[in-house]
Amino acid sequence: MTIWLIGGTSESRAIAQRLTQQGISWLVTVVSPKAARLYQGLSGQIQPGALDLAGMQTLVRQHRIRAIVDASHPFAIKISKQAMALSLPYLRFERQACSLGPPAESVPDLETLLQPQYLDNRRVLLTLGIKALHRFQPWQQRSHLWARILPTAKAQAIQIGFEPKQLICDRAPTDALAEQTLWQHLGIDTVVTKASGGPGGVPIKLAAAKALGVRLLVIARPALAYPQQTHDLDQVVEFCRYA
Repeated sequence: MTIWLIGGTSESRAIAQRLTQQGISWLVTVVSPKAARLYQGLSGQIQPGALDLAGMQTLVRQHRIRAIVDASHPFAIKISKQAMALSLPYLRFERQACSLGPPAESVPDLETLLQPQYLDNRRVLLTLGIKALHRFQPWQQRSHLWARILPTAKAQAIQIGFEPKQLICDRAPTDALAEQTLWQHLGIDTVVTKASGGPGGVPIKLAAAKALGVRLLVIARPALAYPQQTHDLDQVVEFCRYA
C-alpha cells in the first residue's frame, strides 16, 4: 500500500525525504517533468503530468493508494478539491503564511484586486505568474504594468499582449537589496503578489516594500475546508504511518 504525495513544492521534497527515511512507500505526482527533478535520489515513484478526476481514480487503483498527503501550492485548489473527493484518508500540508504589516495589504481575491482603487494610474509590478496575466491586459491603458514570470512563459506573455520590455523573466526573489534596486529602476509604486509564504518570496518583497514605501498587495489564499491540515512534518509522518 502506497502514500500518494501531491507535490511540486519544496515542502513536498522534504516530506518525500522523511517518508523515505521511515521506509514508507510513496508516489509523488507533479505537473511537469522539470518538477520531477525535486525528488531525484529518493526511493519513491514519480509520476509527471496533469491529472483529472478520472486519472486520479486510475492512479489510486493501480498503485493501491491508501492515503493522500497534499503538499501542492497554496493556490492549486483544483487538485486539492478533487483529491478530497476521493474518499481516502487525506492530510493537507499547508506551508505557513507570512505575517503582514504596513505597507502590505491583504486582498481577498483577484476579482477584488481588479478594481480602480488598486490599479488606476499606478506603476505596478505583477508577481502572480503567467496564469493570471491575461486578466490585467485591459489595464494596459490605465496603468504602467510590469510582470515577473518564468523565462519559459515569455512567449505566452507576449502573445497575451505584454511587450518584452514589460517582462522580468526570473524566479521569485532571493535578495531584498536586488529587489529594491529593480523596483527603484522601474519606479514601481505597487507590487502585487500571492500569499504563497516564504518559498514565494513574500518576506523579501515585504522587506523591500518597507524600505521603499511601496504598496504591497497580497492576494489571500483560497479558503478550503480541509478535513485535516498541518504544517508539521512529524504529524505528516504519523499520519502516513497509521492512515
